[in-house]
Amino acid sequence: MIKGLYEVHFQVASLDRSIAFYEKLGLTLAWKTEGIAFMWIEPEKS
Repeated sequence: MIKGLYEVHFQVASLDRSIAFYEKLGLTLAWKTEGIAFMWIEPEKS
């Protein structure tokens, strides 16, 4: 589990593949639009 991270920005070739990757690490998709996605590490604390 990732701990101690506040905010990170990544440019990726495939947003959908990147979302799937980070979901496997335990992050939760919070919001998505064309070319942009926000993910929570701990959604219950948002």
